[in-house]
Amino acid sequence: MSARRTVLIVSYYFAPSPAVGAKRFSFLAREFERLGYDVHVITHEMREWTYGKADSSLPVAGRIHRCDSIRLPLPGKGFFARAINAVLRKLLAPVGFEYFWARAATRKALEVARDLPPGIVIATSPAHAAILAGGRIADSLGWPLILDYRDPWSAYEWPSWRRGKVTQWFARRLEQSLVRQSDARVLNTPAMRDWFEKFFPHSPGARNFVIPNGFDAAPAASAPDTTGPIEIVHAGEIFAGRTLVPVLRAMQRVAARHPGRELRLTTYGDLPAAELQRIRAASLEKLVQVRPRIPFDQLFAALQRAHLLLAVVSDHMLYSTPYKVYDYMATGRPILGLAPIGAALFNLLADSGAGQCLEPGDETGIETALEKLLCGDASPVRARVDRFRWSNLALQYRMVIETAAGAPAPAPVPDDATQSISDSTAINKSG
Repeated sequence: MSARRTVLIVSYYFAPSPAVGAKRFSFLAREFERLGYDVHVITHEMREWTYGKADSSLPVAGRIHRCDSIRLPLPGKGFFARAINAVLRKLLAPVGFEYFWARAATRKALEVARDLPPGIVIATSPAHAAILAGGRIADSLGWPLILDYRDPWSAYEWPSWRRGKVTQWFARRLEQSLVRQSDARVLNTPAMRDWFEKFFPHSPGARNFVIPNGFDAAPAASAPDTTGPIEIVHAGEIFAGRTLVPVLRAMQRVAARHPGRELRLTTYGDLPAAELQRIRAASLEKLVQVRPRIPFDQLFAALQRAHLLLAVVSDHMLYSTPYKVYDYMATGRPILGLAPIGAALFNLLADSGAGQCLEPGDETGIETALEKLLCGDASPVRARVDRFRWSNLALQYRMVIETAAGAPAPAPVPDDATQSISDSTAINKSG
């Protein structure tokens, strides 16, 4: 590039927000700057974080432009607030409570772009309001638009309890116009691309790209203790449609055959009341300890000390690979995934060599995997994960940016070059 191309990122979540949605572009913005782009980020105003304290482990890169709008849902538990929130929740369901932020984000972006050379707009969803804002910004500026999907909007068969038919109909119409406007789409997993192309068959397939989440390189840690308890760690909360019970049952059977080794599952994040009830009903509570969320640097150290890392996918999110899996990859520890058949997590763990994915009902398979771990027969996990480093993923993204902008795409960088970039930027925190 003879001059620095402007990349204007519209992301409702951004560093130092602890929301998982902040991670992807907090890291990619840093990598885009390293590739020579002039990066500007339009995001929401900093305030008390809903998801906990600010995450200081996230890089803050580019020039950050924050804007605020009506804060919804309205605070308070009184009748008036609850009634208004109930009405707005239904009216705004196709987009979400962030709808009004799209207007503020558009105004801010046009103000910022006034003094910038022409560039490209990347809008990432959720929040879906960021895609609405991205479309308005790109249209006003005459810049190319890239839609980046961390999760689907309407291009998925959501269960009725998650999104009703009326909501889905309006969401599809809104998204359809933005898809037609866009110059490229980036989706988080191959399964998401398949769903997208099913519901938007007229979008040019050559402009639908898959770029997953990633991680930063981290120094290798010493191997876990081979004589003490076998520590299995799950990071994050257990949401609806997910449960730890199958792995706890398998642990119980393995522990019965090996009375000299204690098996323990530690989860960092609250368990919902229904899950606690399931665990107690099965008399498995002694095998699990629930700890509160902790800062990422402390969590990462706990992940590195673990013998096995656990990821669980629900049956209504087959497209998804939990972000924690990429954090897990950075540790070099083996990963056990529990997911319904057909979930994207099966392919990710198999292709990366980072671990094994099993159906929750396959308790024999889970038991076998734990047995191998107990005997010190865990498979090597580092062979194919390096392509998921943020520095390597950003090189893929550069080709998308330049293609959408109409410029000749840069020549692919050889594997040894991407490896050297990754090594030179290694830090002691993962993405």
